[in-house]
Amino acid sequence: MVIYALCGLAAVYAYTHLDIGNEAMLWLGFPLGFFASGIFSGVGAYLSELYPTAVRGTGQGFCYNFGRGIGALIPWIIGHLSKSLGLGEAVGIFAAGSYLLVFLCVAFLPETRGKELTDQMPV
Repeated sequence: MVIYALCGLAAVYAYTHLDIGNEAMLWLGFPLGFFASGIFSGVGAYLSELYPTAVRGTGQGFCYNFGRGIGALIPWIIGHLSKSLGLGEAVGIFAAGSYLLVFLCVAFLPETRGKELTDQMPV
């Protein structure tokens, strides 16, 4: 996830801060989409190991949908910020914040390798 976040951060920076033409922007959109979507490739497996068996589906579903709820507000906030900062800067701020959140989660959430996952919580 960290590699995807680093590459996505670089692509977002290039997309929003470099003076590039329309054709380069079009081609840069492909790696940007790849890395932004690739972050989620390990999230399902990672989240399912963080919760005890009895609440695993609930915990994972809550995390996904809480994030979607917060994410639904971001375009509205970007629209308001773009009035004073410009669209590229507003998008860049939220993209960088999202990638920072990925780095923090990877750094501070527990590692579950080698741990027994079935009976973490009494039912």
